Amino acid sequence: MAGNSTITLRSIVDDAASLGDTAPALSTGGFSDQPAISIANDVIAQILLGGPQGQPFNWKFNRFNLPSFLTICWQQDYFIPGLVNLGWLENSWASNINEQSTPKQIIYMEVRKDLDITYLQTGWLDKLCWIDNRLLQTGAWGVSPLGPTSSNPSGQSTAFGPGFAGLLNPGPGVIYTNPLGTLNTIINPTTCITDPNGNLWTVTTYGTCGDTQPDWPTTPQYPTYSNPTLPATTVMDGTVVWTAINPYGQGIRLNPLPPQSGVTWDIQAIGQMRVPKFTSLNQTIDPIPDDWETYFKQGFFCECYRRNPDPKVRAKYPQEKQNWMEALHREFMQANREADDYGFYPGSASVMSPGYTNVVRPDFPYGPY
Repeated sequence: MAGNSTITLRSIVDDAASLGDTAPALSTGGFSDQPAISIANDVIAQILLGGPQGQPFNWKFNRFNLPSFLTICWQQDYFIPGLVNLGWLENSWASNINEQSTPKQIIYMEVRKDLDITYLQTGWLDKLCWIDNRLLQTGAWGVSPLGPTSSNPSGQSTAFGPGFAGLLNPGPGVIYTNPLGTLNTIINPTTCITDPNGNLWTVTTYGTCGDTQPDWPTTPQYPTYSNPTLPATTVMDGTVVWTAINPYGQGIRLNPLPPQSGVTWDIQAIGQMRVPKFTSLNQTIDPIPDDWETYFKQGFFCECYRRNPDPKVRAKYPQEKQNWMEALHREFMQANREADDYGFYPGSASVMSPGYTNVVRPDFPYGPY
């Protein structure tokens, strides 16, 4: 997919190199792209991370849909394969994916910074947050209580007695049933596990686990922040396929728990991407769009003042920085010129309305008040 920009870093550096005050901060020998790349990384971080008072800049051009996922009963935490570029969440919604009527039921979910581990269950999900995968709850292959098998179709663990409602594990003959298209809630084991080597895995193909524990590789590969397209290692477990997960990627925690008797929700979260890292002057300023070149360039020139060897030129940096931040803030306000669909609105003509009307007359001159 094409990016937002066709403007290269080299073109901006060439522009800065032609100016008397900014040129001395750049390499003149032609043998190094530094400090220009370092300056460019500072600039894009300040554009995407927020304003001078710490306010979030939720630019539409940096927004993306996270891969959606289906809920599993009693499972609070979820790995999302390949997700390594999430900076922060903006909002989220969930669809009753197996509902037969059209349109399907959709509920809004609140986004939070953190959520505690809980045992509370309800069919109506309320909140979600993102957490590093290494901090999420996981199961372990072959450890009791195991999930449903052909000889234990109810999914209940005899070790814990009938009705046990907890995190079930994969193991010999344990069945993972695809919840998509099922009218009744499916009892599945957790889709997130830690192997004996300490590596993280998630189910990407439903099926039946093998009779013995899979041969987990010691050093699996997976997408990273710097190499997001790196293919992840997969492991066959009977007919189940496990995919390796980056421990420093981003996973999702829900609150409360999806219950055994609830519906299957398809969770769709929307977030802002992490700040990209420039490594070459041949890169474009993506995700900054072409029509924003002026703001990126202004920031680049500003940071050149900070690195200028001449103290008199360097002294201009604070004012240049303030001018740039003010320009970004004005652009942020311009980008928010559409009215938000969030807020509180009175349900009647007046906030103080008692819900009924009376005619004002001589013996009742002040109306219903």
